[in-house]
Amino acid sequence: MKLLHQTPFLRVLLFFILGIVIQSYWDFTPFFLFAGVLSFFIIALSYVPNLNKQYNFRFLFGWGFSFFLFVIATYSTKLTWEKSEWKIEPVVHLYEGRVIEEPILKPKTYLCKIRIVSAEEAIYKDVVDKKVVIYLPIDTFSKTVAVGETLSFYGQFEQSPLYLQKKSFAAIGFIRQKHWFLKQDSNRSFSILEKSLSIRRILLDRLQKIIPDHSTYSIASALMFGYKDELDKDLQQSFANIGASHVLAVSGLHFAIVFGMVYFMLSFLGNSLEGRLIKQLVVFPLLWGFAFITGFSPSVVRAALMLTVWGIGNAFFYKSFTLNTVAIAAFFMLLFNPLYLFDVGFQLSFMAVVSIILVNPYLNRLYESKNPMIKYVWELCCVSVSVQTGVLPVSAYYFHQISLLFLITNLCVIPLVTILLFLIPFSLLFDALFGNIPALMYPLNKGLELFLSTVRFLDEIPYGSIHSIDINFREMTVWFIAMILILLIFIKKRIFYLYLLLILIVCEGIYSFY
Repeated sequence: MKLLHQTPFLRVLLFFILGIVIQSYWDFTPFFLFAGVLSFFIIALSYVPNLNKQYNFRFLFGWGFSFFLFVIATYSTKLTWEKSEWKIEPVVHLYEGRVIEEPILKPKTYLCKIRIVSAEEAIYKDVVDKKVVIYLPIDTFSKTVAVGETLSFYGQFEQSPLYLQKKSFAAIGFIRQKHWFLKQDSNRSFSILEKSLSIRRILLDRLQKIIPDHSTYSIASALMFGYKDELDKDLQQSFANIGASHVLAVSGLHFAIVFGMVYFMLSFLGNSLEGRLIKQLVVFPLLWGFAFITGFSPSVVRAALMLTVWGIGNAFFYKSFTLNTVAIAAFFMLLFNPLYLFDVGFQLSFMAVVSIILVNPYLNRLYESKNPMIKYVWELCCVSVSVQTGVLPVSAYYFHQISLLFLITNLCVIPLVTILLFLIPFSLLFDALFGNIPALMYPLNKGLELFLSTVRFLDEIPYGSIHSIDINFREMTVWFIAMILILLIFIKKRIFYLYLLLILIVCEGIYSFY
């Protein structure tokens, strides 16, 4: 309760999440009106004085407002789930749709994500603006399909599986050869997402020319642009085995590195209010420009949004890297799309940041060194342990494996990622100015080769990961609570947390036995 009082945005976020979860698993629609009136009653009660003209119920305002946002969350979630409903019978109809993401090459088809813009009059109202997934047979024409183009096609659809519904895709269908064609659409509206993906494709094509090796190119495209379609499954599994999958998805790590590099280069501006404001005015466009060229994926948006909130607070000398910062970023993302809550990346990234905020300060205080190198290694180890505290149970639940090499991996991989995130944009710039000169591209190609060799070396270490972990949601929760209690025992050094841990173990043992 003390934590919720000190972090009001966290309380708001928890109520909002509660509304999303309840509406997703139980229809709250019949109670919308009653809950809305009740929330306004609670808010009004906070302004009612007693006989001494004192406002003893002022504390109710925060709770009433939080409950109001709970109602907003349930209604917003209802509308979002409706977008993924498909009520059309599985018969062939004529549709028009715009490609909203880059097509993905599958073994026998091209997977295209489409937003329907038109259809036969009989079904128009039920399908317009719905997002669907279509599969096109591989041929000369399907290879030319690009983001932003409009397709006219005959097809029949069925309701998409749940994991696609959580991403607001309503249906899936296979389109036969010669049952579709590209349509010239000169009046299409401007889309910043389509523009960003088009520019990303141009940059990826230039990157492929300066990095001839396919494996290193696939890593560079994932590191810099979040484009993982070129990565083969074996290489992705190698990253997963050593606990480095997070470097393949542009997220908080990449933005923190870019932010840190730019902030360091602007350190000459000093620490005054004016200097801090100028830093943020330079950093913010670069951050959101980076988000633009990576396609505005959820992981990119949450990282950019969180650093923006942090930067605004830092510019005005506020302690801005707090739970409130995380809660604000998460709230606005969930307000935009409540179903982000069920995205694994969303859960892992926010759990990681929360763990850093809550655990890392205590770990850092366990040891201090004046040696810059030792201090860097120690702080990196503390951050790695903090992150694992939050994400390990969740990762085991979703991916059924955990890496035992995460400390070694982060010590080896993160410095290399920092160097590569510096070399890739400069190599692209040199290519644009001077052409593809091998001598100028040598540092980037050798850096990528070293990075790839490091990943493969770590992957070959025996017993570096544990596979086939099968836990349910309850077991994941127990595991998570146990890890927190163990850390509290070492950090707080209070026997109370040991008692709680023993009670948890006994209760779990009794439950498992019976």
